[in-house]
Amino acid sequence: MKQVNIYITLWSLFFLISPAAVSFENHHNGKHQTISTINCPQKSDTEGRNYLSMAMHTNEKFNELRSTVAVFSNLNNEQIMMAMKSMGPNYYWTVDKKDPDQKTGALILAHGYGKEGDRSFRNSMDALSSKYITSLSLGMSMMTSKHIECALLDMKNKGAENIYVVPISSTSHNSLVQQWEYIFGLRNDHAYTKVKSFQLDNVVFLNAIDDHPIAKQIVFDHVQEISTDPGNEVVVIIAHGPVSKINNEFELELLENIAIYIRENGKFNDVRAFTIQDDAPKEIRSTNINQIKTFMQAASLNGNNVLMVSNLMSGKGIQKKIYDDFSGLDYKFNSKGFLNHPQFKEWILQSIESNHK
Repeated sequence: MKQVNIYITLWSLFFLISPAAVSFENHHNGKHQTISTINCPQKSDTEGRNYLSMAMHTNEKFNELRSTVAVFSNLNNEQIMMAMKSMGPNYYWTVDKKDPDQKTGALILAHGYGKEGDRSFRNSMDALSSKYITSLSLGMSMMTSKHIECALLDMKNKGAENIYVVPISSTSHNSLVQQWEYIFGLRNDHAYTKVKSFQLDNVVFLNAIDDHPIAKQIVFDHVQEISTDPGNEVVVIIAHGPVSKINNEFELELLENIAIYIRENGKFNDVRAFTIQDDAPKEIRSTNINQIKTFMQAASLNGNNVLMVSNLMSGKGIQKKIYDDFSGLDYKFNSKGFLNHPQFKEWILQSIESNHK
């Protein structure tokens, strides 16, 4: 039972190409390969998912994870593999090409939301696939980038000459996005382990939604859904939060921009933004939770109703932990994630179109 609890806890953590050969750069050995040499899955499952065969990883890889991911530091190799399995597989899932003349691709990178969540997310990409050759690459990319590489090859084979990569994350300032940036040659340091990385002239890696106007509107809409008397309500915006102090400071700045928008448009008594830093050491997370509790309790003592919303992507991520954290306090929590909001798909389209010349 103790082992199972470890894996459940770890699961909650995480909450281009030209028609010719393409060069890839591996940061730690400097070698280049062409995309044509990749051994990708030849068959997909009945719904079109393309799973990669399980690779054998060296002790060096596991040691890297123990040094970069704090919760892995005291786990053996088998425990780490079990934990990673609980996070879901790395795979890619293409969306049927709607127009034979399409030449531009959209590669959607996401953590993964469980089998049903992934299916729902893919089905929501119909509007995107009517304009672009579309593929989803799902998974944490902790010890491999092959699922991303194979998705790129598949899009190239379907005629994509330029590809826009969209990271599905509420913030650019977390380890998952930083690992993706490393994979696409945008940073030298990996967030998890050294994996194969690509330097491509005809790929555009776009920003996460961060404090984009649509992010502000989504959070505001979620507040309004549970608001009844704004003048007597205090809004708490809560975020997963990164581990490092500097990234957390950047994240809080983005959240404050969202809070300012809600203050200016909602006429609430007060609006405050916080990060939990859910993957940080226990003492850091506990300090953050206690800070939020203190604010909520003070608001209630002053006669205000407390409303809580988040900038989480999924509606089924760390929300259960949040309910447990604030059990016993009087507040309303709209647990919806950004993916639930129809404007999120519009953000993806806008992000691509604003960069597509």
